[in-house]
Amino acid sequence: MEFIDFDEIFNRRMADMLEKHAQEHTEEEWEDIIAQAYAKFGDTVVRKIGKTPREYFRAMSDAGLVETLKEYLLKEMPVSDFLCEEIEKRGVFPELLSLLGETDEELVHYAINLIGTDKGARKRYAEMLASDDYDEHVKDAVADVLKQVADSVLEEMLLLAGTENKAYALEILSRLKGKDERAFRCLLDAFLSADKKDMPLYAGYLASYGDEKALPYLLEEIEKDVGFVAFQELKYAIEALGGEYTKQRDFSADPEYIAVRKASAGTDIFGEKKDK
Repeated sequence: MEFIDFDEIFNRRMADMLEKHAQEHTEEEWEDIIAQAYAKFGDTVVRKIGKTPREYFRAMSDAGLVETLKEYLLKEMPVSDFLCEEIEKRGVFPELLSLLGETDEELVHYAINLIGTDKGARKRYAEMLASDDYDEHVKDAVADVLKQVADSVLEEMLLLAGTENKAYALEILSRLKGKDERAFRCLLDAFLSADKKDMPLYAGYLASYGDEKALPYLLEEIEKDVGFVAFQELKYAIEALGGEYTKQRDFSADPEYIAVRKASAGTDIFGEKKDK
């Protein structure tokens, strides 16, 4: 099937309209007009092919849709919304899932966005997090998806937690809805062994996981000589788990506090003006 750049056709039509009527509407109004026109364009027959854009993609096989997606990206052209719309309408099919085996970052990102949390992809997602074939951008996208269905990949994440990719596993385990002692232990061990830089992050994971058994460890840590940022994260985690920490701490000489105050133009962390 002939490759058609529908966006280019639409943009030419809109350029003519804007040239003739640009002064008749505000910029905000034009945004709405263009969005409405694009939706209508999807059901407008393109004379070159005798079909509407939606009909054009509807006539393709599953494999054809995936190959066309690759073609758009290969040509470095914006992917047609009507193509994505047709793919999403069909649900997750084998040819689409196969894109998770590719290594091209942009293509894989498109696949992740189109597939989402589908059950058929979760095992592959876990494999991607453990693989050296993908950079942090792809893995971050995968982790964002798996956080939504963390309980379904519990065993895979427990295995991953013992590898160099444990950071992703811990982030996902922190989103479990059902409690698991092994997951809690992984999160707690990471918090207890963390350096000063990572400790606030792992405190946040304990807060997200939501098990009050972490309170004694958080309360012990907050009593130490921690910086302002770590203190704030620890205090938040303690309160999120139902605890309380009311001891006053002086951070006036702390570089992190000074930087935060400077960034907030002289106000304190509550937005109130501080005396000079």
